[in-house]
Amino acid sequence: MNDKMTPPTRDAAVGSIHIENVSKSYGDAEVLSSVSLDIPAGSFLTLLGPSGCGKTTLLRLIAGFISPTRGTIRIDGRDMTQVPTQKRPIGMVFQNLALFPHFSVSENIAYGLKLRKTDAAEMQRRVSKFIQLVGLDGLGDRRIAQLSGGQKQRVALARSLVLEPSILLLDEPLSALDLQLRKQLQFALKDIQKQLRTTFVFVTHDQEEATMISDRIVVMSNGHVQQVGTPQDIYSDPQNLFVSKFIGEVNELPGKVLSVGQNLAVETGAGSFELPTSVARRLDPVAGDKVTICLRPEKIAIADPAAPVAPGMVSADARVVDTLVIGPLTRVTLEAQGTRMTSVQMTDALGPLPSGASVRIAFAADAARVFAPLTADLATAFGDQA
Repeated sequence: MNDKMTPPTRDAAVGSIHIENVSKSYGDAEVLSSVSLDIPAGSFLTLLGPSGCGKTTLLRLIAGFISPTRGTIRIDGRDMTQVPTQKRPIGMVFQNLALFPHFSVSENIAYGLKLRKTDAAEMQRRVSKFIQLVGLDGLGDRRIAQLSGGQKQRVALARSLVLEPSILLLDEPLSALDLQLRKQLQFALKDIQKQLRTTFVFVTHDQEEATMISDRIVVMSNGHVQQVGTPQDIYSDPQNLFVSKFIGEVNELPGKVLSVGQNLAVETGAGSFELPTSVARRLDPVAGDKVTICLRPEKIAIADPAAPVAPGMVSADARVVDTLVIGPLTRVTLEAQGTRMTSVQMTDALGPLPSGASVRIAFAADAARVFAPLTADLATAFGDQA
């Protein structure tokens, strides 16, 4: 194979990745379709989506384990098409750590440096640096069998980072750990990435994990990128119904467009609502269209039915079905004309809400998002009927 690199693009930052119209097919099955993505140097980006969405395939393409059917991947401005994995400026951490059990912690971390014939003094300096960085002080002489699961993960991380790659690819490295340990390592990963400013590309199907650790998230499904943005953007302003359903909890109100003018009038099972046309996402609605209004639970206020509705708010009559106190928050299950909805409120701000109580629910008109229904291929991710 010819591994000569093409010249770098002018001003390309070290650790940057540019993916342009990349597709990957196996026979007639296309598992990745026309993906274009820019990953800035020094960022922590997560590929997020359900099993089979193409996120691991994309990671393997960046690593060079497989080649794209179409499209181009550039790292630091250089075309990687003919560059084998071992010559790319990347490190990798897998779910299967593949540590050497007969080696000590230090020997495992130093393995790649030995292959590069690194000077002994420099090797010791770098191994010591990364043992400290990943929180394994005093454990350098331990054998792998003497370590906990979390400590083994830290060894695998240090073994990749000690080679000082400009990019680290992480394929669900925390998925086999228990919840408490997983959260500890999530914070550790984020802290290490901030210190080193290495570009991290992280694969997970865990929405909470993605929002905790990432600078940006790429939401994927069925081989397509559905949305790219910060965790806050993805949560507060999803661009289609798939993203709205996949990230966090959401109230869905299927309905029909009654009219489109200065406002968008939508009839739902919970009532009819007048919303700004700006809340429609990737949609140019006309009267008669089927749509879904989405509302995050914390956006739904609960008030006395006799209280006036504030300007900019829309409302509906409802009754309380149930309440569940979770520390400082209370989840209230409501029913409006037979449609179930959930509201999350600060416990201290709520008065008594007995089951069956009549209330008014209200939300800011611009807090809603209006989407087209899920297509058949996206609906399968939720077991829905499109």
